[in-house]
Amino acid sequence: MSGGFQMASTCDACGGQGVTIPRGGECNSCGGDGTVRERKKVVVDIPGGVEDGMRLRVSGEGDAPPTGQASPGARSASGDLYVFIRVAPDPKFSRSGADVLYTASIPLTTAVLGGEIKIPTLDGDVKVKVATGTGTGDKLTLAGMGMMKLNSRRGVKGDLKVEFKVQMPKYLSANQRTIMEMLAEEMGDKTAKRIMNFGSSSSNPSQPGNSSPPDGSSPEAHKNEGFLKSAWHRLTNQHNFDSAEKKESEKRSPETDEPKKNASGSG
Repeated sequence: MSGGFQMASTCDACGGQGVTIPRGGECNSCGGDGTVRERKKVVVDIPGGVEDGMRLRVSGEGDAPPTGQASPGARSASGDLYVFIRVAPDPKFSRSGADVLYTASIPLTTAVLGGEIKIPTLDGDVKVKVATGTGTGDKLTLAGMGMMKLNSRRGVKGDLKVEFKVQMPKYLSANQRTIMEMLAEEMGDKTAKRIMNFGSSSSNPSQPGNSSPPDGSSPEAHKNEGFLKSAWHRLTNQHNFDSAEKKESEKRSPETDEPKKNASGSG
């Protein structure tokens, strides 16, 4: 009994393309490869929530296969395009995964007294309340105002985490320093530095019957002082001598004027 078998293999001449290019008949543009290298722009959709260093694959946007050369196992479809993501830094925000981080600078007075400030978000400014006694490093979380979570079907977002930083003044005016020293006196702070020295005169009250005013309480001494320091002097009764002398002069004026009227009438 005699028999035979058959084998199928790719043609060595055309590589399965069914066409061959003779030598010397190559195209001047592609050189017989069947493809020409050129640049083109591709629009790529960036999903929300991507991070720095991630890679996106765009199917069918890679290099085309060289169909002009016969090579066993050569692919016939175009390859894929891989895009590496580099996220540019933002001057306001930083991120930790889907959470957005922001540092809010607030004045010293707002930190002590509390208040309301504007916070920038990815969707616009919002107003947040600052609690009384807020210090540097205190944090506030605004839920759902961060980045969109990657591959989230429901569009779930992260949080916006706000960290407060209290701005400490380096230089103070005379009125500002007076207020701060008044606050130190009110709170019993013995370690704070004093320059205005308004607290020493209030510790020596005047004795009854003594018409001489204490140091610094004369009208000339208070003439050029600021409004805040003048208000402090009024609170500490350092201006009472001026009013007392004024009342005393008003009492004496009728007695001194009466003899003059009698003398003029007798004449």
